Amino acid sequence: MKKIAYILTIITFCTASLSCKKNFEEINTNNNKIYNVDVNDIFSGTVSRTMRLIQDLSFNKLMNFSRYAVVGFATNPSQVMDDNYFNQFYVGILRDLLRMEKEYEGKPDYANRLAMVKTWKSYVFYMMTSMYGSIPMSKALADSDHSPREYAYDTELEIYTQILKDLKDAGALYGVSTSYPSDILTRDPVFGGSNFGKSDILKWQKFTNTLRLNIALHAQNLSMDLARTHATEAMVDETKLISSLDDMVKLQWGSDEALSASYYFTRLIKTATTFNDSTYPALGEYFGIYLFSYNDPRLSSFVHKANVLSPIPVKPMLYTDTLTRKHANFCTSTECPTFAAHQADGLNGSRIDDILVDYSMPYVPLPEGNSLAAGWEWEFIPGTTNRYSDPLGSKSSPYNFSFVHTEFLKENTSTILLNWADSYFLRAEAEMLFGSEVKAAQHYEAGIRASFAQYGQSGVETYLAQNGIKWNTDGKGFADRRLLYRANIRGKGGKENHLEQIYKQRYIADYLNCLEGWNLERRTRVLRFPPFFANGAASDVEGYNPQYNYWTERFIYPIVEQSKNKEAYYKGIENLKAISPYYRGDRWGDNVYTTLGFAKLNPDLIFAQQLYGGNKKITPNVEYFNNKYGKTYEEVVATAKSMTGETDDNQALIKAFDYKFRQRLLTYIP
Repeated sequence: MKKIAYILTIITFCTASLSCKKNFEEINTNNNKIYNVDVNDIFSGTVSRTMRLIQDLSFNKLMNFSRYAVVGFATNPSQVMDDNYFNQFYVGILRDLLRMEKEYEGKPDYANRLAMVKTWKSYVFYMMTSMYGSIPMSKALADSDHSPREYAYDTELEIYTQILKDLKDAGALYGVSTSYPSDILTRDPVFGGSNFGKSDILKWQKFTNTLRLNIALHAQNLSMDLARTHATEAMVDETKLISSLDDMVKLQWGSDEALSASYYFTRLIKTATTFNDSTYPALGEYFGIYLFSYNDPRLSSFVHKANVLSPIPVKPMLYTDTLTRKHANFCTSTECPTFAAHQADGLNGSRIDDILVDYSMPYVPLPEGNSLAAGWEWEFIPGTTNRYSDPLGSKSSPYNFSFVHTEFLKENTSTILLNWADSYFLRAEAEMLFGSEVKAAQHYEAGIRASFAQYGQSGVETYLAQNGIKWNTDGKGFADRRLLYRANIRGKGGKENHLEQIYKQRYIADYLNCLEGWNLERRTRVLRFPPFFANGAASDVEGYNPQYNYWTERFIYPIVEQSKNKEAYYKGIENLKAISPYYRGDRWGDNVYTTLGFAKLNPDLIFAQQLYGGNKKITPNVEYFNNKYGKTYEEVVATAKSMTGETDDNQALIKAFDYKFRQRLLTYIP
């Protein structure tokens, strides 16, 4: 803890020296910052600020963008007008990194330190470019003696080309040499372990090379030649890629609530006086149906069961289901209106009841704000004057949903940038694009196994044997409750279908790595989730549709850029326009719905009005809940007894899942 406190002291010092610089122009004109501090004293600060920025962005924006979780208060589209995030990137992080890079450049006794700085700088520019698109890079942070008054916006291709060059250079710099024993970080915030010990150079090299592979494939829609060159070079020696759980890029928060606790913990747990299901992130339905459809045991590692977070017992959310049962077991004079006739005709052994029952579900997704778009309505229940209602809307407690597992949100949680599974899925993708399908299949399966190992989950072979998960097979998944989307996996056939399997498994394995999830969908469009439904809600977003909106494609530039960096700002918009597969002219093109150059066109845009516009009547069907415990009453009783050990039918049903009989619908002989 003393080391953590020391690091936080340095961070506080660095942050204080930055607090007066609010405009991008001031980044290059303030001479008061002290740089003659050893990398050990300032690098931890840049990493810590990056970690906090990642969680800030994820909680307020990217959890919803990626569909990994629902954060209820942030489901309506918004646009960030101020320069908060720009300043956190440039002033809080990149300024220090670029100055350190300059100080260590050309000094062989500090080659490892230079490689680490280049790697972290590359990751930060990758974050920023994938959020905004064209940004200032090459001249953004010039020396104060040569400060331009405007800072040119580089194109996406120029930025990714430079990032990949920097990573290639960094990968070649690493070396373990007794000639330069001090060329490490003595307090390494990335690979120094929970006590921030000395650097592990081999792990840093694996981070650099795996990041290079990741960004090469990320940039393939801009230039397949660029992607091919760097991806194949990065894979020449696969021992220099992440190859174990211990190699994962895993940034550790501290256990001191006052100094080093995670942003999530501070935001959601430490200062919370009451539990609010509109701020606490929960399982989203579209992500959930992939886990439900393929019996994915990682579900229990990703989210809690319903009601687990409640400090006191609460009533569960009950789901109404239809079962069949043997009529003879319930044909009594009080329950059967035709008891006498049934007893007399000798056919009771053949009769079946259809019954309605209520029971609780172990995992319950949180709805994404509005259940219906403006103009939509629930259909009438057949034979009645009553309409259906949202099956996920009948909560009895704010704890009824499945919220993100505390392991991701606790004070000393980890922030994972690249995991072991990523390394395999990236290699699988690269092999499908540039190499061998046989190797792609091997890496694909290894990636799934690596993800199961990361969460300590058993059952990987059973999971791999399923259609849709097994290589070169198709899987039919459950639909969401409104029957708008189905968690199918098309894996059988050629390259595109094999890539779909790779992408969807990587998406699952990267749970709550929200930037990667958002990036993966934009560059592949393999998930093609439906839009968010506005139902008439207002928003400040220009180009906003009060009925439905596909989610944010990018962040807009800070409004201050229009006055402080005007000429370059408008050139940046022209850069967007020149490369964008889907350019929106709203807000003169600096729009959240303008697709970035690295991304593919969302193929559903052309059909959006047909799919989601106008008046629609929705009949809900929660396929992933239907007959969860069995198709017949007798099967449900057997399930309840096996779960609880109870021998009495009613006691087992109540104890297992709060079972309630509602009504008999009809009796018939099949």
